[in-house]
This record gives sequence, structure tokens and C-alpha cells, in this order.
Amino acid sequence: MLPTTIMKIKNRFLMILLLMMVANTLYAQQILLIGSDSREENQRGNADLIMVITVKNKEVKLTSILRDTYVYIKGYGNQKLNAAYRLGGRKLLISTINANFKTKLVSSIVTDFNNTARVIDAFGGITINIDKGIHQYVNRYIAEQSYLKGVPLLPLTRSGILKLTGNQALAYARVRVAGTCYGDHARVERQKNITKAVISYAVKNKSLALKNISDLWPMIDTDINLKDYFKAFSTFLNKQRLPRSQVFPSGNLYANKRINGVGLVLKIKDFKKASFCLNDMIK
Repeated sequence: MLPTTIMKIKNRFLMILLLMMVANTLYAQQILLIGSDSREENQRGNADLIMVITVKNKEVKLTSILRDTYVYIKGYGNQKLNAAYRLGGRKLLISTINANFKTKLVSSIVTDFNNTARVIDAFGGITINIDKGIHQYVNRYIAEQSYLKGVPLLPLTRSGILKLTGNQALAYARVRVAGTCYGDHARVERQKNITKAVISYAVKNKSLALKNISDLWPMIDTDINLKDYFKAFSTFLNKQRLPRSQVFPSGNLYANKRINGVGLVLKIKDFKKASFCLNDMIK
């Protein structure tokens, strides 16, 4: 594994902030944010992040779609939703979501996660409440990142309310321990906690946010020019409310099931009902 590939999650949180600005600039209502877990350069991996960003009437909603949702992928049969990106890129992932849940997604952004730790550090870090149970797992991920990068990284020395460095924030977001309370659902919640912490800091420190946010621009695959982005970003910092976050599917919409050759999945009980719920969440 290349040392840079472990950084795949690091700019996700600030990227979401940037995408909210892009959505405002475009007057778009929905943008699908895709984060790939590619392990090799120039090789597409599964979608590690699948999130619909909705901007409407100055309100922003972040709707995370759980990647283990079991769906039909045209040409490949039933698979986990996150496999659609690996198999056919953004077009297949969008068409898969639309076909299974009757959505009308069109716009998408694919993220690159190489430099966010540096940007978070430029923001002065972010403050997060680290509970005692997750402390040991965060440090394991920090140790892994340190090994792959070939540089020493600071571990967490205690739990509680802490200001995290960029690398510590990455490790906190990456923790996923099957069979514990730190599974996939909990990881989505941690990602949203970091997103909100970054946005809150940006709103409270407008000048510094505007100074450092330009570091994100080379990391996004979009045709929006930097001038328009900064105009929208400035507007957000002055007027935009903090985003409302939600997760699809909710627990009553699926059953956990192990599928041979696929693994543990979230099997939708009623696609008609699930489709109604998702469309209501992202409207």
C-alpha cells in the first residue's frame, strides 16, 4: 500500500464545507459527494463515502447513505452500494442510487483526500469529545498512519474534550470495529461530528477560514472557478446556518444479513418505503 493512500479520508470534512459553497454557486439542490477508498494510485476503489448534500433556502442537509446497503447494480447483480463506484465510477453509482431508490441525482463530486490534515492543522485543529472506549482504537490508527507515512505522529494521551491535530482527526474518523459500538453507523456519526466542528470553527474564524480554504481547491474535481467559490464561501460564513445531518437507511428500513461472497449487508425490507424516505430526506 502506498503511504499516500492511507490519507483517503483526511480532507473529507473540509471538502463537504467546500461542496456546500459549490452548491450555492450553482443554485443546485443536490450534489452527491463520493469519497473513494482506492488503495493504489490510478485505481478506482469502493466508495468509502456516499453523501447527498442538499442546499435549499439557505439550509444545508448532509444525508449519508450507508455503504453496506444491499442493492441491485445493473450489469453486476446484487452488491453492496459502495461497489458501484469501483465497478463503473460515478455514473454507475448515481444510476444505481436512482434506480433503486427513485431519486433524480445528477451532479456528483469525487474527492481526493491527500491534504486535509494539513488544512485542519492550519485551522488550528478541531475540538472533539473522545470517549474512553474509542481512545485505544484511535491510537492504533494513528500508529498505522505513522508507520505508513514514515514519520512520528502524536498519539492521544487521554480521553475527554480534546483539540485534535489533522492526523488525530483522521484516525478518529477511520475507526471501525465490527461487533462493537464503533461500527459503521458510529463512524458516520464521527465523520459528521468532525464536519460540524470544522464548520463551526470556520464560522467563528472567518478571516482564517478564507485564508486557508484555498488549499482545498486543487483537491476537488469540479468545473467551478475559484472566484465564484470564494464569493459563495464568504456568503456562507456570514449567513449560512450550520448543516443538518442524517443517515439513510434508518434501522427500521433494513435487516442485517450475511450474503455469501458479499459479506454482512444492510438488506432493505421494502424498497418502496425506503425510496420514499430517502427522497423525503434529500428534498
